[in-house]
Amino acid sequence: MPAGNDRFKPALNPAMICLLVAYLLSIMNMTSIKVLLPAIMTDLGLELNWLTWVVNAYTLPVAALTPLAGRIGDVAGPRRFFLGGIFVLAIGSLICGISPTIGWLIAGRIIQAIGAALLVPTALALMMAGTAENKRGRLLGLWGSMGGIGAVAGPVVSGLLAELFSWRGSFLVIALLAFLVALLSRTLMNTEQEPRPAGIKTGGGFDSAGAATLIFAVFSLLIGVTLLPDWGWGNSWIRLSLLLFIVLLYAFYRIEKRAVVPLLDPKLLGKPAFSLGLITVFLEQFAVAGTFFVMPIFLGSVHGYGAGATALLLTPVSIVIALAAPLGGRISDRYGPGLPITFGMLVRAASFLVLAWITVDTSYTAIAVWLALNGLGFALTSTPALHAVLSAVSPSHHGVASGVHSMLRFTGSAIGTTVAGIVLYALIPLSYAGLQGPLPGFREAYLVGAAACLSGMAVGILLMRYRTKNKTTS
Repeated sequence: MPAGNDRFKPALNPAMICLLVAYLLSIMNMTSIKVLLPAIMTDLGLELNWLTWVVNAYTLPVAALTPLAGRIGDVAGPRRFFLGGIFVLAIGSLICGISPTIGWLIAGRIIQAIGAALLVPTALALMMAGTAENKRGRLLGLWGSMGGIGAVAGPVVSGLLAELFSWRGSFLVIALLAFLVALLSRTLMNTEQEPRPAGIKTGGGFDSAGAATLIFAVFSLLIGVTLLPDWGWGNSWIRLSLLLFIVLLYAFYRIEKRAVVPLLDPKLLGKPAFSLGLITVFLEQFAVAGTFFVMPIFLGSVHGYGAGATALLLTPVSIVIALAAPLGGRISDRYGPGLPITFGMLVRAASFLVLAWITVDTSYTAIAVWLALNGLGFALTSTPALHAVLSAVSPSHHGVASGVHSMLRFTGSAIGTTVAGIVLYALIPLSYAGLQGPLPGFREAYLVGAAACLSGMAVGILLMRYRTKNKTTS
């Protein structure tokens, strides 16, 4: 790597810190909203069904746009799109903070999503530029730690700001910090120092047809999944949205095979590390619903904790993730991603199996131990999965690879939450009085999470075998 690119090497210099803080702000923005929803509903005089769209106005665009944003960054250079992304996130947060109506709030959330979609894959591409392959896991461990810290700080800080001022304070603080990061990043990252990956094909134009097809496919899937618990399988619009997703996904594959400059080269899916890494990402996020969707319902409905207390009681998971993510990265550097993924999924499966047998009398202390172990398993899985995806592609595809990774994260989480919700609400009892033994609904939801983790173990074993085979044949 040329000397002029030193500022993008994986040392904790000011430019690197800006990238990490920008990612932290995007995670805080995503995780804080559920704590703010009751105050938003009261202040703006909303019906309950509007709150779903306050959440979806962010998650749907982020999931659909990150692969496109990542590929644009690969082709045109990630620096300018990172700077644009953090600035757009700041604008969107400001609009949310001053929004007088639900329409303005949803518009601000969409603008926030566009900013996050631009900054996340390009920040990761900038961090990865010029990093030796045997040190990428440690770098990604820092990235994973920021995710864990954001998951803790988002709900806690936003809850405190909402109590001290109003729900608007959370958005305005994110806006202020994002503006500061944008200004510092612009100063620290000179245009001539931007890493420009070699190997990007030129000519043939941008794959606009593939990009549009993928965006509509993801939107169709996530809208159908989001509405499924309320509308049910029998609803014709649900069936149409899921059928449209299948048709568009096949069309996307056909377009990419013929494209001169594809958005996502189909040959990448033929690389075991890439495809198995993406499957791991989906399964790890599918199982997240057991921790951050099912457990809050248990703590609220069975133990009677409020939203703020529940957010604090879930912090063991995120704290362990923040502390252990670098460990997962170091193990991945030394032994490959398969080993930590296998062990991490085993730990999470064991955690879910124990949590499936909690009762109305189970103390929070006992629950916290298994929640912490669940966080450890996630940390050992998350960073190596991203490592597997990025190590399978050249630097010229780091942006789109990280974008597809983000898309699978949101999709897995949305589908996992939907499945857990269907299972939980179909079996949950009307009253907990006199119930002995495992609680119906909660037990089955956690067993679904355990099954997902056991499937992830199998993927980890395949990754280990693939790495061993490569060593043998090299």
